[in-house]
Amino acid sequence: MLLAINTFAMAQNSSLSKSEPISIATNETLFVHLNNTTLIAGETLHCKLYCTNPTNNTWSEISKIAYVDLVNSDSQVIFSNKIYLDNGKGQGDFFIPTTIETGNYKLIAYTKWMLNKKDLKTAKTDLLLINPYLVSNKTNSASKETKTTGNESVTENSIKDKTFAIQLDKTTFQEREQVALKIKSLTAETNKGSYSLSVKKIDNLPSKRQMNAAEFVKFNTNNELTNRMNDSIRFLPELRGEIISGCITNTKNPGEINHKTVALSIPGKEYAFKITQTNPSGKFNFILDKDPNYSNAVVQIIGNDKNDYKIDVDKNKGYNLSDLKNTDETFLTSDYKSTIEQRSIANQIENAYYSLKKDSITNGSSVYPFYNPLQKEYILGDYTKFPTLKETITEVIKEMYYREKDNNYSLNLRDINYDLEYFSEPALVLVDGLLIQNVNELFTYKTENIYKVSIVPGVYFYGPKAFNGVINFTTKNNDYVTSAHGNFILNTEIQRPQNKIIAFKQNYNDQNKENRIPDYRYQLLWEPQLTLENKENTVSFFTSDVSGKYEISLEGFTENGLPVSAKEIIEVNTSN
Repeated sequence: MLLAINTFAMAQNSSLSKSEPISIATNETLFVHLNNTTLIAGETLHCKLYCTNPTNNTWSEISKIAYVDLVNSDSQVIFSNKIYLDNGKGQGDFFIPTTIETGNYKLIAYTKWMLNKKDLKTAKTDLLLINPYLVSNKTNSASKETKTTGNESVTENSIKDKTFAIQLDKTTFQEREQVALKIKSLTAETNKGSYSLSVKKIDNLPSKRQMNAAEFVKFNTNNELTNRMNDSIRFLPELRGEIISGCITNTKNPGEINHKTVALSIPGKEYAFKITQTNPSGKFNFILDKDPNYSNAVVQIIGNDKNDYKIDVDKNKGYNLSDLKNTDETFLTSDYKSTIEQRSIANQIENAYYSLKKDSITNGSSVYPFYNPLQKEYILGDYTKFPTLKETITEVIKEMYYREKDNNYSLNLRDINYDLEYFSEPALVLVDGLLIQNVNELFTYKTENIYKVSIVPGVYFYGPKAFNGVINFTTKNNDYVTSAHGNFILNTEIQRPQNKIIAFKQNYNDQNKENRIPDYRYQLLWEPQLTLENKENTVSFFTSDVSGKYEISLEGFTENGLPVSAKEIIEVNTSN
């Protein structure tokens, strides 16, 4: 078996050229839990996404990618982000920049599969974003009446849940005191699931009310019959990962666009390389793995006639905003000036000490090249250094040889273990994962910049193509730039899903360590990955130097699809 693999290596390519069998009767929907609906420029909006099957509210297995759009009152998309869904759950973090205008916004979350619904009804969350550094004539007007007074999302009373109870030994705490809240199951069995927990300060700024998990389930039930699928599927489900699509055109023979081979490279130390073919309309799709999560990409058409073609990558076709209904706007008056100033100053102080209170980004999983573990590696530093690639091939890499005709070069591999007859297809040549179709440029490249050469001799099948082996040059700085140019090759930036962030968690157990650092946190805790596997679960956090009332909000779903929504109020008194 190993001998066959070594000579005729087969590889599965994560590219999609034809639609896989899918059930158009299967729906999915997204519930969003936000840490806040009123934010000041410089703060961070945290969100947890729950992608569920609306029939029973269990985790959807259809989509791996969710899209989150921030839309202003003029139905313009301010930003659009991708979030990776792991078994129906995802999380995102969005910094509110100082360039954004004060105003009313909507946060819309959806998957590409959801866009196939004829009457798409997805939960939309209204937001109020305040930028005290940028005056807006539209919303920051003291001459207009305030349509919302106080905080709509919070009442003085706690909200009880039938599945879990939030219990506290007391409800009043001092500054920088540890709070240990218990989340107890109210049923005989444990209610393992996925939950998010927010603890944030309540102030008198207007706040939009966000839908809780129980209301979301009712919303889905009312709209399940109207959320029908189109007869034709316009958007493929991102079932196995993120889809990057595009199309090609032939500038000489417009009809010759079917079954053309297209390659995508995401170069780097850890790289991605995909190959697919076009359909009769010249369209192509790539399915990207979660890692490496780089945005720089090179897409190119493979073939001797590649210069006859032009390649384009599709832009994201998001939620149809033409049917978006605006809610009543919230206007700010001078009554809120003091609160905005206090919160803005607190936020500036927190950002000034960000280097000591950094969030962390989770490390991606190790990425191995698609030909692993078949490769043989030559680390050039272990051999006598030769100034040219010709000499290096001749003296070091015994399986590789080159041919030269009329100053044009080709690179080839021989399988020294087998007497394999001539195979007409060329070798697949990569540099840092970047496809090189014209290897002439490599013979002028400085060999001293090459760290290693990885080779896989023998006939290698990858996607729709067969190659006479694989050659990958790894440069020392992973910064190779090809000299290839033309309409057949496209250097582009593709939007990738956000990296998962672990929010900073303040700890005052060591009193002397941070007692001189100011603490003006309005968000005391954001925990988007609770599972609540025990009958009694303890979550702890520390209060800050900011006095006032704080809302504890728990949202999520059990593994059986039961919605969970609970709220409690605590108060922080400072010594000042």
